[in-house]
Amino acid sequence: MLIWGVDNVRETAMKVAYIMRGLPGSGKTTIARAVAGSNGVIHSTDDYFYVDGEYRFVGEKVKEYHALNRQAFADSIARGKEIVVCDNTNVKNAHWEPYAKIAREAGYLVAVVTMPHPTLEEALARNTHNAPACDIRHMMDEWEN
Repeated sequence: MLIWGVDNVRETAMKVAYIMRGLPGSGKTTIARAVAGSNGVIHSTDDYFYVDGEYRFVGEKVKEYHALNRQAFADSIARGKEIVVCDNTNVKNAHWEPYAKIAREAGYLVAVVTMPHPTLEEALARNTHNAPACDIRHMMDEWEN
């Protein structure tokens, strides 16, 4: 796991925003839960795809749900939550940078956590949303360091 982006330490009480990055099945959500602990809040676009407790991905809703998730993240930052986590794949830098900007502007320490890539086989076996191989392969191909 690579953590970087810790660039704005303040002398005041420490508030931290963790920006998770990783392929499906990489362990993002497990680490997100660990860093959030009992005092933090986790924001994941995947949460918007649950209907009656069942994950139902709808491609046409991706943009809308990402916007809702980013706004919820910003709301947690505005409320001054001590630990705020963005738990998305964040394949491209443009996906996670708006979250980091929101947090930095509010005086948060920003830690970008990049999970090691699993193999395609591991990702297929471990991802909890049954993402198909073609989607995971596409994310692998599009990944930006």
